[in-house]
Order: sequence, then structure tokens, then C-alpha cells
Amino acid sequence: MKKLLLVTVFAGSLAALAVTLYLMLTVDRAGLDASVGTPGAADEASERIVVISQEQGSYVMNELQKGAREAAAIHGMLIDFSGAYRSNVEELLKQIDIAIASKVDGIIVEGVDRPDFARMVNKATEKGIPVITINSDAPGSLRKTYIGSDHYREGLLMGRRLAEALGGEGIVGVVANADGSDTDQLRLRGLREALRAHPDVRLVFAAGDAAKLQAGMQTDDMLNRYPGVDAFVGLPADSAKSIVDAADSRSKRSPRRVFMFDDSPQTEELIRSGAVQAGLSQHYEDMGKMSVDLLQRWLDSDRLPLSASYFTPISVVTAAEAKEAAP
Repeated sequence: MKKLLLVTVFAGSLAALAVTLYLMLTVDRAGLDASVGTPGAADEASERIVVISQEQGSYVMNELQKGAREAAAIHGMLIDFSGAYRSNVEELLKQIDIAIASKVDGIIVEGVDRPDFARMVNKATEKGIPVITINSDAPGSLRKTYIGSDHYREGLLMGRRLAEALGGEGIVGVVANADGSDTDQLRLRGLREALRAHPDVRLVFAAGDAAKLQAGMQTDDMLNRYPGVDAFVGLPADSAKSIVDAADSRSKRSPRRVFMFDDSPQTEELIRSGAVQAGLSQHYEDMGKMSVDLLQRWLDSDRLPLSASYFTPISVVTAAEAKEAAP
């Protein structure tokens, strides 16, 4: 009888130990799954969105993504980032198609005003995936809205600044993006409109194949053909140093004025040093935040329809502002 009792107690202890070990392993496994990002019930219920850019890794996209990531965290959304690395439209379209196939809940993408881009946006829309364009637009598509700068107004602001700095006369060399982007065309429209009131301010460009070269080479070409150029205006972000270096290496007189359509860290440093007279701040981080906020509004069917466009602020950055903002 005593042996039977001991066996029963021992068997009960083993059973209790087995249950305890099982529970411990289950808890540990759950903790491990959470730590390596295995989707749980909450993640499966979260909305998944993707931000697709034309130039991954650029200053512009880093700022946009910073704002988008912050807003996504507030809304409890899962967010991913993809895109091309050198303004490759075909790669951009491929990334949108991948996002559609993966059945994301929403797409935020830098727009391109081309029929093939519009068709891809329309494909997403037909499958119930809302698309918002950011920083550059595709107004001919079924995108829900555009968030970003009014690039035409940027051109107006820069044109007035140039005319004032030159005293209403002079030659201005325009350094453009090699791909002749839609953004460039809108800015140039604004520049020309502002300078209509100043007919003695003349815009010049790199010729032929030189127009497809990097900023420094475009600057060299214009200096060869227009030795009397008084100022340069740069459309590509992060091209200020190339323009300044090329202009200074050829100058036999006082440094030529340089104006930029961006306020990247490189440009701000050159503004502080006096090598660049002014830049434009696009407030890219605000664009990123607003795009996610508005996509969430669409997904929640909150205060619809959205407006056709939401323009973010534009401000001129001069040496005084750059020095004040310096760390």
C-alpha cells in the first residue's frame, strides 16, 4: 500500500512538472516570436502602407520618410519604404506593381506625369488600393490627392528673388535635372512668369547633350558659351557644391551668385558660408506626416472627399535663417 502511494505521488509530481515546463516553453516561445517581429493578432489587424520614391537614399526622401514613419507610428500602421535609386520610372512602376500584388492597404508615391504611371495608379485604384502622390504629382491619374510644394509658386518666388538680387538685369544660368522632370518644368514656368516683369534678366541653359550631364558639367558648358553669366540657379537638390566649385574655378572676377531650390544640409552650409545666396525650404518632413494622415483619413472614410491638392509651406532660406538654424 505504501509503495502504491509513493508511486501515485511520484507520478503526480511528474505530471505537474510536465505541465509547468510546457507552460514555460509556451510563454518563452511567444516572447521570442514577438522579439523577432513575428506578426501577432494586433499586427495582422494593422493597416499596411508603402511609400515609394524616385530616389531612395536622397536627402529629400530621408526627410519624407522620417515624417511618414512618425505619423504611421501614431496611427498604428505598418509602413514600408521602397523605390528606385536614380529616377528610374520603369523601376518605380515595378515597385508599385509589387505593392499592388502584395495587397497593401494604401500607397504613397512620388508622382510622374506620364500615361504609363497613370495606368499603374488606376490599376491600384481598381483593386481598391488608394494612391496618394507626394512631392511630385500625376494629375491625370486616379490618385486620391497630392501632398507637396506648389512647384510653380516656387518658381515665382525664386524669380522675384533673382530679379531683386541682380537689380533687374543680368544673365542667369539654369542648372536642370538631367531627366527634365515635371517638377523642373513647373518651376521654370514660374521663373519665366516672374521674370516677364524684368525683360533684362535672361535665362540660359546648357546646350544639347551637355544638358543631360551632371550639375558641374552643365555649369562649365554655360560658362564656355556665356562668359558674362551673372548668377546660377540650381534645380537639382544637393547640386549646390558642384555649381559653386565649377563657377569658382573659372571665375576671374567676384564670385557669381548661386541660388538653389533646396535646403539640404550641403546647401545650408554653403548659404552660411556665403557661397550660395539663398535656397528654398520645402518642409519635406511635413509632407511625409501629412501624406500618412490623409491616407488614414481615406481608409477611415473620414471627412471625404479629400481636396485635389494639399500644398505644404515654402520658405526662402538666406544666411540669416541658416545661421539661426545651425546646431
